[in-house]
Amino acid sequence: MSKVLRFRQLVLVVLASLSGTACAQELPRVAQSEGHPPIQAVPQGRVTSTADRITLNAGDLPHVALSADILYKFLASEIAVQRGAILPAANTTLELARETADPRLAKRAVELYAAIGDVQGALQAAEVWVLNAPADENAQSTKLALSAAAGKTDGLAQALARQVQASADKTEALSRVINVLRRMQDRQRALELLEETIDLAKVKGTLASYMALADMAQSAGDYERALAEAQKALRLKPDSEDAAMRVLDYGMPVDAVAVIDQARKFARAYPKARQLRLMLAGQLAETGDVQGALDELELMSAQYPEDFDLLFVRAQLAYQDNRLSESRALLLQYVDVQAQRQDAIASGASDAAAALADAYQLLARIAQDQNDPDQAIAWLGRIEEPSARYSARLRQASIRAQQGRVDEAVAMIDAAHPIDQDEQLIGVLTMSQILRDAQRIEQAIERLQQADQEIVDSIEIKYELGMLLERQKQYSAMERYLRQVIELDPGYAHAYNALGYSLADRNVRLDEAYDLIYRAHQILPEDPYILDSMGWIKFRQGDNAQAEKYLRQAFEVKPEAEIAAHLGEVLWVMGNQAKAREIWREGMALDSNNPTLKQTLDRFGVSQ
Repeated sequence: MSKVLRFRQLVLVVLASLSGTACAQELPRVAQSEGHPPIQAVPQGRVTSTADRITLNAGDLPHVALSADILYKFLASEIAVQRGAILPAANTTLELARETADPRLAKRAVELYAAIGDVQGALQAAEVWVLNAPADENAQSTKLALSAAAGKTDGLAQALARQVQASADKTEALSRVINVLRRMQDRQRALELLEETIDLAKVKGTLASYMALADMAQSAGDYERALAEAQKALRLKPDSEDAAMRVLDYGMPVDAVAVIDQARKFARAYPKARQLRLMLAGQLAETGDVQGALDELELMSAQYPEDFDLLFVRAQLAYQDNRLSESRALLLQYVDVQAQRQDAIASGASDAAAALADAYQLLARIAQDQNDPDQAIAWLGRIEEPSARYSARLRQASIRAQQGRVDEAVAMIDAAHPIDQDEQLIGVLTMSQILRDAQRIEQAIERLQQADQEIVDSIEIKYELGMLLERQKQYSAMERYLRQVIELDPGYAHAYNALGYSLADRNVRLDEAYDLIYRAHQILPEDPYILDSMGWIKFRQGDNAQAEKYLRQAFEVKPEAEIAAHLGEVLWVMGNQAKAREIWREGMALDSNNPTLKQTLDRFGVSQ
């Protein structure tokens, strides 16, 4: 008997067990917080046609009588989701939504189709959702957005205009319109539809319409139009900080000098425009005028000395410009202010602890850049904010490891106290990296295997174990862990790739290796490491032309020494030795110590 039939029989047994007086009562609502429909039991002996099982009352959710078929489909769909079979689950949920007229099931179907990128399926589910909940604004907006994404624009502007007209807040309504139209691939067409919507909604010439047109034009890559619309908004309301920010942001690709000058004038006229002034400082820094940016921030600090966050922003900017002493001085002022705030206010009543943690982290980076690791560790040791404390201890350990004091680093991690399993996992992986970099592979494996027992079903730990075991040539154990990763997460492309590449590199089970790498390539077609593996397995299978194609793609995306080693070997075997030497020289320039590249050169007798 199949598992499906056994499951269906089990459902029927469960239903039978509910017979008698309990059957006439409403069953508990099933997972209502997750958007699932309430289900009612069928009174004993009653014939249950679809119409007989569903009671519809205007404005209320439908009352659906429980039947074996409904319950079976409902449970089977949710189990399918848990097993990763999203499309069958979505299809079944949509079928149930149509049968029961329950808008929550239709919404659930939309979510499932959207999770796998099935726009057409999601649109069908959204139409059922709107049909059964016509007053639900979320349902209407979702249907419109999916229509746009599917390229179905007939009547779209009219529907969007009705929503804008019905809304008291036109700015918010037009913002929702933009969110819908941004789903379209043809952004120029989206801009045209926005113009049509604005005309139909009779909001042309308003501040909200100019701002919306500026946003959509920028999204379409039409910066001149975006700037022109933003300028219209600013002329209509000269004190609008939002309009001034759009002029600066959208005008930078058009005429940076002019819009920066305009932003400066706005800032002088409206000194309280904090966001505009911060944006101005950022744009000045991006154009290379760091001093101008710092001057703007310093002026803001002078005008608003109580705005302590400006000290930190100035410190960050100075650090990015490698003005380490200046950054440090500003941070010390900031630390002094925040420490006073922390002492003056009850614990937990302010964000002073978090602000101090940010400052100490930046001070630690400065100390490292100034080649003072002990001072960096001291700054990190001051961090007591709960959400940042453990990561600070891990960073201390990493600094000690970089000094070659690996045992101290390990002891630091052991002495730290993670607040939850997520922090414990990060600590384990940091420990593994430290030990791996120190070539203590066996110790790293031992630690990871211990953690694998404590943190159940962690794909990160199992994957890391697989990689380390492969380095130790423990191929059976490596394969066991990687297959566990694949079982836990069938979409984990790098697990397929790692296992497939290991087989290909050892020139064993090549058909299986290809299947694994091909699956990884389907999941992440642009990943350079997977492209490298595709090239390598093709080479092992004797398809040199395809091998060269994949390896060239990989090297273009991510020039690395190991990929250069593979590409050079393929070219050499194909008789293009001059080009192979050229690629290998590029690889040596990238990383002269790469073991794969060095071994390849030795095999072909090419001097390094």
